[in-house]
Amino acid sequence: MTHGKRESMRKRTAAAALLAATFLAMTNGTGTAFAKDVPGFVNKVDVGGGSRTVYSGQVQLDHSDMSGCKDDAWLIGSAKWSLGAVSKKSVYVKKITLTYRAGVASTIAGQFMIRGNGGTVFSTRWTADQIKGDGKPRSDTFTINKSVPLDGASRVYLKSNVSMSRSGGPYDCGPDTFFTYGIQPVS
Repeated sequence: MTHGKRESMRKRTAAAALLAATFLAMTNGTGTAFAKDVPGFVNKVDVGGGSRTVYSGQVQLDHSDMSGCKDDAWLIGSAKWSLGAVSKKSVYVKKITLTYRAGVASTIAGQFMIRGNGGTVFSTRWTADQIKGDGKPRSDTFTINKSVPLDGASRVYLKSNVSMSRSGGPYDCGPDTFFTYGIQPVS
């Protein structure tokens, strides 16, 4: 095994251990925790070279999706992709800007760029940033600058870890959730 492959495996193992430790800490701290994927928005992008900007539709979660949350519990997200060449085998992702608005104070944490085989090609540190519950947009830009392989799958995507605060609801109102934003090359 080459040094580069060992280093890559070490980084993946460390990222997986951090994710597991965070999940375990959340589970032990609250008695319950779960992460569910909120069906996200998949943009179909024409195959070809050159730079382009792609805007996703909105992904959202609200009180009707979660038992016992108050009516003002909602979170809306969207993505702006800056792409390079797109082929049937890979998508070059320069950066992605995520914009969130919330009805109650919420948190955005780890971001994970996922290749076609489910492997992570980019991740951020699991550092939580607050989204004020004032309905105003808050954006973060993540520079990726990687060619993300499709590995025979139809799309690649970014998983964005978010959670809503309790808003006076039960302790499990607003659990850890992943919003997903995808890119699907088309001819």
